[in-house]
Amino acid sequence: MALNTNPFIEGIDPSGTFGGYASVLLQLIRQAKPSSTYGMILFDTTAPDVTGANAWRKSCIWLDLTTPGTPTVNVYKEGGSPGWSNVQALIPPLTIKNSMISNPDPLDADKGISITKLSPIGGTANQLIRINGTATGFQFVSLAALVTSGSINVSSLNTTGIPAGQMRFAGTIGPGVANWYLPSQLVNALPDGTISTDLIAPATAATSNSKFLTTRTGDPFAAWRYFDPAVDLLANTLGGDRLLNNSVPITKIIPSTVQSMLVTSGGVVDWIAIPPVTTAFVSDITTTLTQGMPTVGTPTTLAHSLAAIPLSYRVVLYCQTNDGNYVNGDEIEACNINGGSAGDWYNVFNFSVTSTSVIVRRFAAGNIVVLDKTTGATHTINESRWRLRLYAMKVV
Repeated sequence: MALNTNPFIEGIDPSGTFGGYASVLLQLIRQAKPSSTYGMILFDTTAPDVTGANAWRKSCIWLDLTTPGTPTVNVYKEGGSPGWSNVQALIPPLTIKNSMISNPDPLDADKGISITKLSPIGGTANQLIRINGTATGFQFVSLAALVTSGSINVSSLNTTGIPAGQMRFAGTIGPGVANWYLPSQLVNALPDGTISTDLIAPATAATSNSKFLTTRTGDPFAAWRYFDPAVDLLANTLGGDRLLNNSVPITKIIPSTVQSMLVTSGGVVDWIAIPPVTTAFVSDITTTLTQGMPTVGTPTTLAHSLAAIPLSYRVVLYCQTNDGNYVNGDEIEACNINGGSAGDWYNVFNFSVTSTSVIVRRFAAGNIVVLDKTTGATHTINESRWRLRLYAMKVV
């Protein structure tokens, strides 16, 4: 809304009484204004005009109704930057004193501010208010900060219930209240491994061998002792997994009266006579691949390393390259190989043995025929795909 130019409204229309003079009376009533030491209250949403004929409004109070729920009170100032000023803005920060605050308790002039008016900003739950270290202001602190080291005299503790001549210690268990506890309760409450070894009294005399803190039957207290296997270990309880590998010398084993070997038979360990030793020889693959099929008149010597005539031996045909249904690595006993055509079978090879080798001779130049690996039918091998290999054994 906007202010009108008539501060007053006439109570009655004087036209019927004064005729043509009524307009003068109406103007006299409507445009009357306060003198210089009086004012009015102006209601408007815009700053009232104070120029020209409206200069008298400078002595009025203006209620700004721009926000109806929170109207502001404004007065006109002449000094500085002339204009309408919010009354609240005329009170500078930090200027309200105790004497300016209303007293909620009319019987006590010192109770001007209730605790509910104090701001908790800057504090945390369960903190207290105290004067700071320079005595220049207040601060929020925890109770622990108020109780400094040595500030509570030990004689102030309540010792009610402690028997005469007995020792107790103050403490708490879990979230419970503080209480008095026996020394033994304190020791039992210590976590494992919390007592340093340098706090344990050592053995009364230093020795080259270690002593251990032990108790035995009849001991009233623990004592330092040497470790005695005959006393401190139960019989038949030392497990083999406690011994280091290769740590038990042969001298610790009860020997046999004759040349023997230690074996287990039926769960019992005992000495027995040393049995004969079998030594075996097998042509390695590298050597095998150089030993092809012998030809008539030219023997093939298969050397061995037994340094004696073998007790037994085998000569086999080793498949180097796939042939028929045979694949690399397959072996066929040489004594089971025949030559000639079907119906005319005879052994192809002859063997002789020495202390250093087995000699293979071929006495017929015909084809070498074997049974097929899969079907059992006769199969003529491709000799270039086969080699000779020796197995030999002796007993000493």
